[in-house]
Amino acid sequence: MHDWQWRAWVGEASGESRASAFLITPTKLLTCAHSVTRRSSTWVGFPGLSGPLPAKIVSCGDWQRPGDEGDVAVLELSTPVTFTPARLAAPDILDRPAPRAPHGPVPYGGQRVLGTYGFPHPREPDERHITVTTGPSMVQRQEWWQLKAEPGDQILEGYSGAAVYDQSTREVVGMITDSDLRGTDGAVGRMLPLAAIRRYWEELDDHLPLTWLTPPARHSLRRLLTGAATAAPLAELVAEAVGPMPGRPRFRSVWDSVRSVAEGWPDDPDRLARWIAVLQRHLSDRDLAGWSRAHLPRPRAGTTQDGTEDGTASVIVRLERVTHDNAYDVTVHTWIDGAEGARQETVRVPERAVRQAAETGLAKARGAMVGRTDWMIEFAVPESWLGKPFEEWYVEREHQLPMGMYPVVVRDVERLRPDSIRRDQAHRRWRVLRERGSSEPERVDCGRPRAKSAFQNWLMANSDVCVLVYGARPAKAWVTAALNTGIPVMAWPRTRCTPGCTGRHQVDDLADALAGHPDHLPARVMELRKQALVAPAHEPHCGRELTLLWDDPSRLPDPPLAMEV
Repeated sequence: MHDWQWRAWVGEASGESRASAFLITPTKLLTCAHSVTRRSSTWVGFPGLSGPLPAKIVSCGDWQRPGDEGDVAVLELSTPVTFTPARLAAPDILDRPAPRAPHGPVPYGGQRVLGTYGFPHPREPDERHITVTTGPSMVQRQEWWQLKAEPGDQILEGYSGAAVYDQSTREVVGMITDSDLRGTDGAVGRMLPLAAIRRYWEELDDHLPLTWLTPPARHSLRRLLTGAATAAPLAELVAEAVGPMPGRPRFRSVWDSVRSVAEGWPDDPDRLARWIAVLQRHLSDRDLAGWSRAHLPRPRAGTTQDGTEDGTASVIVRLERVTHDNAYDVTVHTWIDGAEGARQETVRVPERAVRQAAETGLAKARGAMVGRTDWMIEFAVPESWLGKPFEEWYVEREHQLPMGMYPVVVRDVERLRPDSIRRDQAHRRWRVLRERGSSEPERVDCGRPRAKSAFQNWLMANSDVCVLVYGARPAKAWVTAALNTGIPVMAWPRTRCTPGCTGRHQVDDLADALAGHPDHLPARVMELRKQALVAPAHEPHCGRELTLLWDDPSRLPDPPLAMEV
């Protein structure tokens, strides 16, 4: 009998009922908003158990008048009851095939046979039980499911707010909201499924049998995001961060976007982690970083199949050329624990002052990095700047300490733009590289045909090529073709190919040195550069004047507001 203690009526202190409700927690019940309209409080009772009990009304849907969506209200008791709350089904239960009754026929058209109850006689305390059917073909406006009463049964006044439940599992799947008393004499009605109710009362997610995250993690995240809002449209941010969702999603809240991502890709939890990281950048007033550390499992989003974590922190120096005065916008970002950290104000400087601006910005940012064992420096620059000797610039000018003491990489600044085709192509190859788990460098020696079209066509035809290693400074056409086709990793010496050059030997040495896991390449190149510092000057070394383009497209700091596009 304890399984059915959650059924309740809604009405007056006299015990006269006008609607139904069902118990969700010891203090909260669900009912229809239209049943308690223009009231701030009401009375509820549990047939044969207790009542009437005073309850406060908390409206949480959009209902204002008949026909409106969001016909949901929460009733809150001042004192907890000891009755067993309703057992709720998974929110997607109605989308699954209808169960077949033992020794019975397969349900016609996916129809489900369900039970419900109501209080059709206000002065009588007893509920009346009826059987109804519904199915996926009976959905209305993506909000309700039409119900059909079995012969001899009627959906009458007093059923509004009643739970609709699976008679075999006793799990609640929805709530009755309407009945057609004029056209069908109560033979037809409507219910809100749990999937719709949770849109209007997000706390319901704390009580649903969801399979993503743990219940405490979901509860704390939902509370953390209550009332949060992003400046940019959520649908655009979601599509940019984790990919487009089917249809045209209209997220009612940040929490709605979180559960949509989690349930839209149930077999890819990394997408949820990436979305949380993006929200962290847009919701600086919410401690999402702390929540992530407490609740997201390791390895985190962006880890490889062998468990190597892509959690390397970075100072990212972003350089964009403006459209006049031969000036550049310099912005220094930090990237920590998979999300953007502090970002400095953009400064506009002439070309000759770019180095000073970058070194000054890095000096301000390094406080967030010192003490970590895994930080590096990234220069996101225009294509013409990729070959600059950034590792020779100073990480601390006062003592003339070069940046080469840390891993230093370059990136294509164009790929930092969310709508960049180059970035989209880089995403595709980076995914191949990560899934493979090894760089498998492709050697490009000096004898390769130099025409851009031929090189680009070759790269387009070989989508598994992700790492290019050059024996000498590559032709500009080669670099452009590689960036256009999404090559995420390239390494080359900044020395030109000359007669009798050793490029063919160096390309083999460099390819062998970079044959490991892609996550390890920045640190490996740093070691090669350090080894070259003490190598005899007359002997070639693959770490001398070495540039590494290492362009993880998921490390995407927001563009500065002042940046010209």
